[in-house]
Amino acid sequence: MTKQRIRYHTFFTCLEGPMAKPGSIKRASVMAGFFFDIDLAFLFPYINAVIPGAELHEAPSLIRFEMDGVFCVLYPSRCFATPFADREEAGAFRDKMMSRLNEIQATRDSIVPKHKVFKHIAVPDILKLLPLTNCKACGFPTCLAFASMVSRQKALPSRCPHIGPPVSEQVTYPVLDAAGRPVDAITFDVDTAHDPQKTVPPPKAPPQFPRAMDEANATLMAALTPREVEVLALLGKGFTNPEISAELGISPHTVKSHVTHLFNKLNVSDRTQAAVWAAHRKII
Repeated sequence: MTKQRIRYHTFFTCLEGPMAKPGSIKRASVMAGFFFDIDLAFLFPYINAVIPGAELHEAPSLIRFEMDGVFCVLYPSRCFATPFADREEAGAFRDKMMSRLNEIQATRDSIVPKHKVFKHIAVPDILKLLPLTNCKACGFPTCLAFASMVSRQKALPSRCPHIGPPVSEQVTYPVLDAAGRPVDAITFDVDTAHDPQKTVPPPKAPPQFPRAMDEANATLMAALTPREVEVLALLGKGFTNPEISAELGISPHTVKSHVTHLFNKLNVSDRTQAAVWAAHRKII
């Protein structure tokens, strides 16, 4: 692949586009989209290497990241970005995006490509590994907050001192073609516990006090489900229903149903009261 300059065509804007990345502040509801004149899949590992927080996905092939407060999703042939106040703001961002992509394209020989693919693991599955004591040894205020960051690959499970050793560990290396594109992968089993260069701290005994969630459920007529706890935690962070939907990968209708069940179980009438209930019991 020669280092030809990347250009765009068919620029458009529309109202009521997808929400910004969960947790961000939605400034407006204008989404922008434009198409590239070449297939950009070859550039994704380099974008993944230089843009903090980028997430590389395989199926479908895409990379998403935040730039200047704007949530961007790049497919091989097109880009979508949101939110913007109007078409003029979207156009200015488009030009800045094209400039950044061409900068990465021009300097990619000096960039070590990052082929690591983002793997989403559901928060409830991660919670199964944790003591649910909110001991804060991991550096996060609650086990749920830690699980959420592990799910987003923003924290390693090993930060929790109460997680036992893994059953198996693997490393995967991409096999690249002459153009630097991954065409295959080779996976090795490893044993980091016997790595002489690694110092493993002795495990800490888990604290001996009741779990906050068990105590909280004991006060309710009907216990909260793991999914309702997830929704409650995001609700407490100020997420809207569409943002909760995007974060958990469930439909907005399902989110609305969970929120209704939460209100009924907690005997509250609004989101603020629900968040106060959860914070008071140290669930969030």
